[in-house]
Amino acid sequence: MVAMKTRRLNEMSDDSRIWIFQSTPLLVGNLEANVAESLNEFLVNWAAHGTELFSGFDILHDRFIVIAVDENKAPATGCSIDAMMKVVLDIDRCNQLDLMNRMKVAYHDSAGIKECDVNTFREMLKSGAANGDTLVFNNILDSLGKLKNSWEVPVSQSWHANLMV
Repeated sequence: MVAMKTRRLNEMSDDSRIWIFQSTPLLVGNLEANVAESLNEFLVNWAAHGTELFSGFDILHDRFIVIAVDENKAPATGCSIDAMMKVVLDIDRCNQLDLMNRMKVAYHDSAGIKECDVNTFREMLKSGAANGDTLVFNNILDSLGKLKNSWEVPVSQSWHANLMV
């Protein structure tokens, strides 16, 4: 476990705004430590127009980086979000994580969590290798409460249902 200087998601309000980034390689060992260290260094000083942001992150399922900010305490601004995105891009570039690729689908199968591109997943739905009951990760959510309740859902209850057509 990596020592945390920032808050964990379970310490934050369900109203907190989130960003979810899906890594292609698993975030384990030194890779997890490097990512966590970079995020810790940034988030402990993250501010919007001089006001400290109440923020935190977690790495979930060794694959997903979730960054949160409680905007009820202080709202993130365009400049502060740009600064966070720059750090995420730097982490991505230095570690070759493919975090910005929004054309990836993560789903559960009998062997665990798998990842493929959206076109492959569409073909899986057509062939029956996946269906409306297949659990997927809905990475376009915007709040911590939604992450807790609507992140891992059947295809039929996510935007992924559009791929079934």
